[in-house]
Amino acid sequence: MKKLLKSKIFWIVGGVVIVAAAFMIRSAQQGKQVEYTTEPVKRGEIMQTVSATGQVKSASEIELNFRNTGKLSVLNIETGDKVETGQILAQLKATDLAINVNKARADLDEAQANLDKLKAGSIEQDIAVYEVLVAKSEADLSEAQDSLVNTEATYKQTQENEKKNILVDVDSSLTKANIALQEVYDTLNYEGDDDNFVTSSFSLRQKVQTEYSSSLTKVDEAELVYNLTKIDPTDENIDSAVDLTLVALSQTQDTLDDLSKLLDYVVINSVLTRSELDTLKTTINSERTTIDASISTVQTGKQDLADARLNYQTKVKAAENAVEVARQSLSKAQADLEFKKAPARPEDIALYEARVKKALSDLQYAQDKYEETILKAPIDGVITEVNFEIGEQTSLSEPVIKMLATENYEIKVDIPESDIVKIDLGDKADITLDAFSDDDVFGGTVTTINPAQTEIQDVIYYQVTVTLVSEQPSNVSSLLEKIKPGMTANITIATDKKEDILVIPSRAVKERNGNKIVEVLENGQPREVEVIVGLRGDEGLIEVISGLAEGQSVITFTKGE
Repeated sequence: MKKLLKSKIFWIVGGVVIVAAAFMIRSAQQGKQVEYTTEPVKRGEIMQTVSATGQVKSASEIELNFRNTGKLSVLNIETGDKVETGQILAQLKATDLAINVNKARADLDEAQANLDKLKAGSIEQDIAVYEVLVAKSEADLSEAQDSLVNTEATYKQTQENEKKNILVDVDSSLTKANIALQEVYDTLNYEGDDDNFVTSSFSLRQKVQTEYSSSLTKVDEAELVYNLTKIDPTDENIDSAVDLTLVALSQTQDTLDDLSKLLDYVVINSVLTRSELDTLKTTINSERTTIDASISTVQTGKQDLADARLNYQTKVKAAENAVEVARQSLSKAQADLEFKKAPARPEDIALYEARVKKALSDLQYAQDKYEETILKAPIDGVITEVNFEIGEQTSLSEPVIKMLATENYEIKVDIPESDIVKIDLGDKADITLDAFSDDDVFGGTVTTINPAQTEIQDVIYYQVTVTLVSEQPSNVSSLLEKIKPGMTANITIATDKKEDILVIPSRAVKERNGNKIVEVLENGQPREVEVIVGLRGDEGLIEVISGLAEGQSVITFTKGE
């Protein structure tokens, strides 16, 4: 009794503890709220820059080369020529790249035209065309449905006719089989007594007798199923009656064939004369011909019925498919008409706008690749050397052109491989010198990109030369004469810039299975959206090409998960 009491107390206390723990856990979970930090999708500009530090040096000869090798097709200068900033000096053969630019421009025009057409909506003439298509599709469906009804009726009747025909053939054939077997019986029992039918081949006579009995059985079986079929003419009963009839006819034919052979062994006697034997042979051969014809007739009827069934299935199936195709065509025509009548949805406009932006981006990329085949003067100067002629293949190891800058100073900086692809010849640069105020910003231009790599502390760098331009902002022009070689220079190269584009913080973008994903907060709940992004700029911003609309809120941080 004490043990039982202790056990009850243990379970009661344990239950209270479990309930209390569950309550505390649930309360903690209910008190825990998920908080989202968001940023709006907004329009703005993105600037992408590359920064580096170097030392001021006296200007030296500038070596100019293309980013890639190719066949020189244009050469506009000679040694000793004076050139100005931006002047085209030489160009590589770029037929394919020019085609790519034209195609990208055409794609942009097409995307813009589709967007304009979508915003304008469908004209009455377009709607009228689609209304005609709907009416035609309705007529086609009605015609296909009528055709299905007619096809079913026609081929169903053909089937019924063939069923009737084959049953007539079966009835006639079984009657003929009975007549033939009666002739067999009468022959074996000539004049009512089998003793009158004497043969010299006892074994063959026994075989004929056995076949005769078997044939009678087969004919009876076939007649039984045939009589059932007349009452219940199902396909299964008809097929069974036909097959059993063919078996009975075949067995009867075998009996007649062997009886015909047996007649050659008959012994002539006073009851069965030679003339009477000849008559028997003629009769049996006639029955053989009759049964053979019956077999052929039933087999033909069986095949005709099978063909009728197959035709019914094939033709009806084709008619049903035609109805389904017509129904789908009508549904599509109706949907197209509704689409033409409906105004453009915001999401459709956003999609077409995204296509325009993508086409614009593709055009910019094609133009950039084409620009890489053009060599321009990065600054004012004088051509000192031309190393290739038109038609020759250029080399990355030998500059195409050398020139001497009019300006007096340059800065050589080392750019890591992760940033070098962003820089092009002619890019503008802001330069500040430690010797002056940070507000004193000088202007410069990228004049040389050395294709040879340099390894510094296990990192690959490429040397870029930035030359100070002669025309400086008014607030620093008076300081040019105070610049000295060896001064420390801080370089900020503007590599790309885009204005009036959709931007979001880059930390809001996640990558999954090769796709860019952003979480959008809607009605307090996060929703994943796949986006296409473009330029990644300074200050942690990234361009959104498609997937988001201005004003949406993207999640940048989640607290409490």
